Amino acid sequence: MGKKHAFIAGVCSMIVICSATIIFQHHEWIGWVSGGISIIGIMISGLLIGAWTSGDETRTAYHSETKEHRKWRLDTAFLVMIFALPHMAVSIFYFLM
Repeated sequence: MGKKHAFIAGVCSMIVICSATIIFQHHEWIGWVSGGISIIGIMISGLLIGAWTSGDETRTAYHSETKEHRKWRLDTAFLVMIFALPHMAVSIFYFLM
């Protein structure tokens, strides 16, 4: 899955969620569902890039993994964050309204 596909999947799922909120007249779902997806995306991405680990744990992980595994881990973190960006934008817009 490429960057463009991850972003398109995020936009399509965001459109489905916004359409459901309009149809069912529960506008708070935008904040709950899209906000939840964006928070989960940030947490998974941070977990994959090692943002929640100490320096010693990061160095240990860096030297114990292969170059291919490191590339897969960072690419996956980037794709998850790209998927979460449209949800983050719509949830921020909802909370500012």
